[in-house]
Amino acid sequence: MKVSSILRTSFLVLVLVSAALADDSTYQKGTLTSNADPHHKSYNLKAGDQSYQISNCGEFQDGQAVDFRVKDDKIYIAHPGAKEYKCSILSMTGAVAPGAVASNVPTPPTYLKGTIEGYETRRDVHVSGAPGGPGTVPATHTTTRVAKVYELHGSDLIYKVDYCGAFQAGKFSPGQVIEYRVDGDRLYVRHDINKEYSCQIEGRRALDKPVGDNPPPATSPSPAASPQ
Repeated sequence: MKVSSILRTSFLVLVLVSAALADDSTYQKGTLTSNADPHHKSYNLKAGDQSYQISNCGEFQDGQAVDFRVKDDKIYIAHPGAKEYKCSILSMTGAVAPGAVASNVPTPPTYLKGTIEGYETRRDVHVSGAPGGPGTVPATHTTTRVAKVYELHGSDLIYKVDYCGAFQAGKFSPGQVIEYRVDGDRLYVRHDINKEYSCQIEGRRALDKPVGDNPPPATSPSPAASPQ
């Protein structure tokens, strides 16, 4: 082989290796944890002082270390031997990462503070099955779920909520102060910094007025007694 051919081949290999190293240098190290909400599955990605909530864009394990990069409002997670996972950024805390466009990144949700006043239990019975044929008994199956219905004294309303989290993982005690937000018929309770329990809102009512807000009307002074 000619010397010139060897030099050209060596130079090409050097260029390819340098390009690969340059691509790897765009990645950051992070750790993924699952936000186990059956209605809105997502992942939390922690990298130093920055935390991201990202869409369900792949199957990852809790505590899995990943290499990722940020571009605009998307996070790209390295997938060895295959195309990167492309994930949407749902929210972000910390400084805006290099490559991200602040205007495209959703602002973190705003939470209100409330107090759990107490709870009651309710039995939900669900009957399923198919109707039987002529002269036969329909095959039915009955399941019963016991739901804890919490009363939350919020900053704006009093809420009745139940089925908080997967398999009712969200358990609260009377007097417990929580952070929450409301989106339609769902109420989200914040826990573990960036995770949420999704609760079904069963009812809401106005706050009870404290005693003294509406004082009784003043009475007219009674007439003086006439002298005897």
